[in-house]
Amino acid sequence: MKKTLFVVEGIHDEHHLKALYPNIETISVGGSAMIKESLEFLIKYQDDFEIVLLFDPDYPGEKIRKQVSDKLKEPRHIYIDQSIAKYKRKIGIEHVSKAHLDEALQHIMIQSYETTLSKEAYIDLGLEGHKEAKQRRLKVTKELHLGYANAKTLYKRLNLIGKTKEDIQRIIYGASI
Repeated sequence: MKKTLFVVEGIHDEHHLKALYPNIETISVGGSAMIKESLEFLIKYQDDFEIVLLFDPDYPGEKIRKQVSDKLKEPRHIYIDQSIAKYKRKIGIEHVSKAHLDEALQHIMIQSYETTLSKEAYIDLGLEGHKEAKQRRLKVTKELHLGYANAKTLYKRLNLIGKTKEDIQRIIYGASI
């Protein structure tokens, strides 16, 4: 069985995780200035680890997530909601409580590279262009532990984790239609 390696943005995230989970294996990519050596290490040794991406739930964090996941074969993802990662005016993994991290660790998602939900089906579900779209997106993101996402981001994340129209219908309506 492969060791799990958690990839985080910065050193504060690493320190926070190691304080809560002393045996956790982490690597920092150095924030938005991404350290070239960290990315090279991940690419070179990706077959030796189960790589889990755990980035801040903000624009820079999502940008880094995309850059790193595009370079790796099968990264896993953990999404944290902004509301639990806030401290004063800052947002970051280093502000997430152990209880919330314990919950998030139960929802590691495998990245899929195929489109499982068409744009037409996404719109049919009322997740975009519908008067209740925002409420539906909030329900879906909460149920799937995807963190807050606007319409475009949620569509990408649902395909990223391989969700189908039927999966989303069960979340929104409680059963397939």
